[in-house]
Amino acid sequence: MGVTYEGRQVVVAQLQVGEKVYLVRDLHNPFDQNAIKVVRRDGQQFGFLNKDLAAVLSTRLDQYGRSLKASVSSLMGGYYADSNLGVVIKFKLPGN
Repeated sequence: MGVTYEGRQVVVAQLQVGEKVYLVRDLHNPFDQNAIKVVRRDGQQFGFLNKDLAAVLSTRLDQYGRSLKASVSSLMGGYYADSNLGVVIKFKLPGN
């Protein structure tokens, strides 16, 4: 998941394992027509799904017609100065 740009590391540093988050289609993304952003309940974006995964899931999410609930399953990185934090999320696709 892309979490290193546009100040997203600040938001990632505030996340908690088990926190509920949402997958939201970014229909107006100029770089990726399949973009799916990951946001906190308050709308703070902290990442995008990997481009390849978004290409597979975007149609399903479009058919679902709303944000998909997910949760933070683990946080990693940040072990030394200037290192990036990472996030692993889990979710269940609608209809599965």
